[in-house]
Parts: sequence; C-alpha cells; structure tokens
Amino acid sequence: MRRDRHRGSAALLAALVAAGPLLAQEPGPAEEAEPPATPPPASTPAAPAAAPLVPAVPRISFEVQFPPENGGGTAAGSAGSLEYQGENLAIATGGVEIRYQDYTVKAERVTLDRSTMQLTAEGGVVLDQGPRRLSGRALHFDLETKTGSLSEAVAFVEPDYYFRGEEIAKVGEDIYTVRAGAFTSCAGEVPDWSFRLARARVELEGYARLRHATLRVKRVPVFYLPYILWPAKSERTSGLLIPNLGYSRRRGGYLGLAYYQVLGRSYDTTLFVDLYGERYYGVGDEFRYRPSEGTRGRVRGYLIDDPLSVDYRWKLSFEHETTDLPWNMRGVVAYEDFSDFDFFRDFERDLDQSSLRTLYSSGFVTGNWGPHSLNLLLDDRQTFIDQGEIIRQRQLPEIEYRLRATKLGGTPLYLQLLSSVNYLMVERSATNDGDYGRADLFPQLSLPVRTVPWLTLALSAGGRATYYSDSLDGSGAAFAGESLTRVFPTAGAEIVGPSVSRIFDAKLGGFAKLKHVIEPRWTYSYLGEIDEPERVPLFDEVDTPRVTNLARVALVNRVLAKPADASRGGAREILSFELAQAYSLDGSEPLQRSRDGQRVEAWGPLQALLRFNSGPGTNLKAQLNYSTLFDGLESTSLSGNLGVGRHQAGLTWFTRYDAESGETRGDQLGVNLGVELVPRRLRLDAQVNYDLEDGLLQQQRYVADYASQCWGVRFEFREFRAIDRRDRDYRFALTLKNVGTFLDMTGGQRQEF
Repeated sequence: MRRDRHRGSAALLAALVAAGPLLAQEPGPAEEAEPPATPPPASTPAAPAAAPLVPAVPRISFEVQFPPENGGGTAAGSAGSLEYQGENLAIATGGVEIRYQDYTVKAERVTLDRSTMQLTAEGGVVLDQGPRRLSGRALHFDLETKTGSLSEAVAFVEPDYYFRGEEIAKVGEDIYTVRAGAFTSCAGEVPDWSFRLARARVELEGYARLRHATLRVKRVPVFYLPYILWPAKSERTSGLLIPNLGYSRRRGGYLGLAYYQVLGRSYDTTLFVDLYGERYYGVGDEFRYRPSEGTRGRVRGYLIDDPLSVDYRWKLSFEHETTDLPWNMRGVVAYEDFSDFDFFRDFERDLDQSSLRTLYSSGFVTGNWGPHSLNLLLDDRQTFIDQGEIIRQRQLPEIEYRLRATKLGGTPLYLQLLSSVNYLMVERSATNDGDYGRADLFPQLSLPVRTVPWLTLALSAGGRATYYSDSLDGSGAAFAGESLTRVFPTAGAEIVGPSVSRIFDAKLGGFAKLKHVIEPRWTYSYLGEIDEPERVPLFDEVDTPRVTNLARVALVNRVLAKPADASRGGAREILSFELAQAYSLDGSEPLQRSRDGQRVEAWGPLQALLRFNSGPGTNLKAQLNYSTLFDGLESTSLSGNLGVGRHQAGLTWFTRYDAESGETRGDQLGVNLGVELVPRRLRLDAQVNYDLEDGLLQQQRYVADYASQCWGVRFEFREFRAIDRRDRDYRFALTLKNVGTFLDMTGGQRQEF
C-alpha cells in the first residue's frame, strides 16, 4: 500500500525544548506557513524600531556576584531600573535582560536572590540556552541546579512546529516535564489541528513519554491515545510513527501502524502493519539506502491476506540509481511486480495506479564516450488484455552499441552505426510462445554536399542485417524452430531549398524581431525488399520495417522570433506550417487504393501540419490528411495547451474518416482543465474523454485539492466506461503538515453490462 508518512516526526518532542536542527522534512500539503506567533529564535535580529519622538529612557547595566559557596560566578544584565532589598535580593524592571553562563533571561520584571541563586521573572519571559528557546508568563529558575519551571509556555520550532503548555519544567540536565501541553504545525490561538496531552516527560536524545494524547480539530477531540513513546532526538530516530486511519468500501475501516528503524548513517527502514475491519491483514516494509552521493535506492514489499483469495496477494518494487560505476557509467534499476493485475484495482489508493494495464520493469547500464555509446539493458513488459490473458515480452539482455555520425578521416563521408545483440522471450498465446536470440547491424554512410547558403543537400546509403535464431512458420502464428537471416539495403536523400526569408521589426509579445522563412523540401527514402517477412518474429521496431521507395515533397513556412530581452536566449521557432505529399516510385505499391482495388493513386494523401509555440505551457498542433483519390478527409487532429499563471487548459480532438464512403470511423475528444480558485489554496483539476461518434463518456476524472496553512485535503473521483462495463472510484485524503497522510478513504464500484 502507498505510504505518505513523515519519518522525521519522531524528533518533534526533543525539538520542542531543544529547538535544535531536525531531519529534513518531507513537504506537507501546504508549504507556506503563517509567521510564528511566538518570539523568533535568538539568532534572528530584531527589526529596527522607528525613531522615538521623545528622548529614550536611560538603561542601567549591572553585575550580580554570587557567593563562592553557591557556585560563584557573575550574572550581568541591563534594565530600566534596579533596586536592592537587603544584601541579597535584587529587583530589576523595565525590559530586563540577564545573562548567566550560557543562559539568557528576558522579562519585564526579574527578581534575583544571591543567597539561594533563585531567579523569578514575570511578564513576556524569554529563556534562551544556546539554540533552545522558550517563552511564557512567569519563570522560576534555580541558577545553581539549572532547574525550574515556566508557566503558560510557548515555543516555535523548525520546521513550523508550535508548542504550548500550562507548565514546562526543567528537572534535570536534559530532562523536561510538560503539563497540559499541545503541539501543532498551525499558527493561531486556536489551531486548525493539534495534539493535546495531559503530561509528558522528555529526555533529550532519549525518549518522550506522552500520556493521554488527543488529536483535536479546532477544539473538538477526534482521536485519543492513552500513551505514546516518542523518540526525542534531533537526528533520525527509531520509533513508532503516527497511526494512519482510513476506510475502504471493500475492506472496511482501516488502521495503519508503522515503525521506523535507523540502521546506520546511510540506511533506514519502515515496517508497517495494516488492519482492516473486513478481515484483511497486510504487512510490508520499505528499506532505503544512500551509501554515497552518487548511489541511492529503495526496496518496497507488501503482502496482504485477502479472505476472498486462496493465495496471499503481494507487490514488490525495487528502485536503484548509481553514477559510481567505472568509466563514468550510470546504472538504473526500476523493478515492479504484483501477484496479479487485479491488485491494482483492489488495493492501490492512487486512482492513476488502480487503472494501470501495463507493468514495465527494467535495468540498464549506460556509458558515453565522445561519439560512442554502450548500453546493457534487461527489461520485462506485461500487458493486461483481459482476465487470464497477459502478453509478456522480455529482453534478457540487450547489448547495444551506437556510433553517432563521425567523419571518416579526410573524406567528406560520415559513418553512423546502430548494432545490438538480444536474447528475447515472448508470451503472446499458447502457440506464439518462445525465446530466441537476435543480432542486428545497421551501418549508414552520409554525404553532406555543400552548395550555396540557401540550398543544402545530403545523401545517405547503408544496409541492415538481422539474424534470428528462431523464426515463425508460414502462418506467422507459431515458432518453427528454424533460424532466419534478413538483409536489405537502405538509401536516402534530402534537399532543402532554395530558401527565402525576410526579417520584420515587430514589438510583439516580448519579441523584438520576427523572421519568416519559406523553404521547399524534397526527401527520398528507399528500403529494399525483404524475403519472407511473415517468418520474422515481431518484438520491436527492429522487426517491423516496411518496404519503401518513395519521394516526399513539402513546402514549409517557419516564423522565428528573437526576444527583446537578450537574457531570454536567441531566436526560436514560434510558428510553422507544412504542406506535404508523398509519391510512390514503386508501381506495385500505390499510396492510395480503393477497397476493390480498381482505383489506385501513386500520390499519397495531402498532409497539412500547423504548429504554434508561444512559450512554456502554451502550444497548438493541428494536422489534416486529405485523400486526393476520393476527394475527402482521412483524418483530422487538434491538440493544444494554454497556460496562464497557475491555470492550465488542454484539448485533444482526433477524428478518423473513411474517405471512400465519407463516413466517420472515430471521433474522440479529450479536455483537461486546472484552475486555482484560491491562489496556493484551492485547486480544481478535471479531465474528460468523450467519444463523439458513439455518444459515450469514456472517462472523467475530477480532483479538488485544498491546502491550508498546516493541513490539506484531496477529493478525487474517476469514472471509466467501456461498452461492457463501468468503473467508479473515489478517494478522500487528509494530510497534516510535517506529519503526513493521517486519514485516507477509498471506495468504488464496477457495473458490468
């Protein structure tokens, strides 16, 4: 199950009294806290005051000597006034500040007894000891034993923790007691949420023992724990994490318990147990490591006892990345597996995960040295088709060598090479199931011909040879147990120009100049005939080349814009329009043909392509294919995105036609929208996919996120419809800042037709 918990929260109680550095926190739902209501840390300079209109009252600096029998030493300070009562009692008033050893006390009134070394402070009290700071109404402190108590105490601790208590007492060197306290990540007198506790005993760099802790929303108690043992250390600390509550329509009420264990400076793990009301029980673990700056990884496993299943159901994932390999090579592993594809729908809380139909795992090592690159890849792809039908493809492994275009000595020729050796396994059906080896070699020579500046010419030629240790039979549905070698030549040419252009001075949208370029393009591609193509086992693009002998002509209009502000970079293309058509030079392979084969055309459909890209987040692409044989549309497509600040809108619309009959074969519309109704607070996202031809709302998804100063909620709804079924899913999650996801409820239903 997905975990979104805050591992560093175990250090909270120590920080409440130590105010020391904490483990870096994972961001909560709301990143921007209100200014703290308590005094800033001692290291923060106060803002300069406005110039007084009357002369400032002179301050008194003083020193108080303590008798040697009481430990001796000197307390130095300043105040508005100072008076003595007898030899031992000093009373300072008016913005008092007293320093003794590593302690500093600030208050409106301070009484200091030399004979007993007792200090009493009242009114706006602040007690500092190095990085530790507390403030409150009244302080009673023994300077000899370094113990005392502060009433109506308040503390602010990084990162955005607020702590209050009727009394905080320092009873030992690093031991504190708290009475009638509370802590939260919310600012304000009545926080949106807080944990209230009757009493606690905190041992710094040890443990905090909290008794009678209650989670409150405003003033309303919602959850009670009689006892919490909480590690009170500033570093990563082992201990129990905040329980997670939730509800699932299928599994009932949910209680998630987790224990965090530090295994060393570079390793830690979290063990979790999930208990459900409908007799589901889950256990899992997440192990994390980072032994060096260049290596990190995570292993996650989860096992659940499903009363509706005979076997245990599980998932396992492994993520690893390293740049610490020899010769500057990089290695990445991303492995994921499940007991069954229904695990997605039954147990994943993320609605995007719950609708997955493809599972992909891979591991690779790659290196680049100048024009050379070497890759070693292992991967496994599983595609869920229907209940009990899964297509699986694996490479165990692939070794690939690439040579980017490299000039051959003093010649004008450039060589590029793509080569690979694979051991492949496929499981498509009972008959199309096997494993075989494949070796592929694809060299190409290119010759750029330098002409006038407004005309460019490039020629290329090469060939491809592929060996298969096994091949398909004549039907193409089963392996025959016979090897196969496939060889074919390739060639190509490209002419760009003659190009014409004109530059315009235009103060438009932050651009200073526009350049309009018109350039015709002619390309030729040849791929030779392949013997027995039906015997080639299909795995990827290496196995699916199409015999071609065609030319393509295009007229391209391009608009380039140069920003008025040079710091925004150089000129870039913001608009292009291309009109193109291909022509088959092979009389037996026309590019357009009627269904009965009586009408053919060597010319292909007329293609029009428009692209617009004004800047980040705003773009448009429109494409049209028109059949010149039947004088009708073959397809149209429109896609684009509009970004305005934090608001976004997107559209995709694709239509397919039967140009011969004029009928519409498919008409799909997709719309997505994201709007921040309240900046950085309330955001709505929506996605809708609609089949205009069948009048079917295929998928709709709505997400509402609200982020308060110290908590956030998410509501998500998704509906997927097919001809034979309809799935509805929803999720509600509550997240507390610096604590993690506290409440998570999911549900849904499937209706089959």
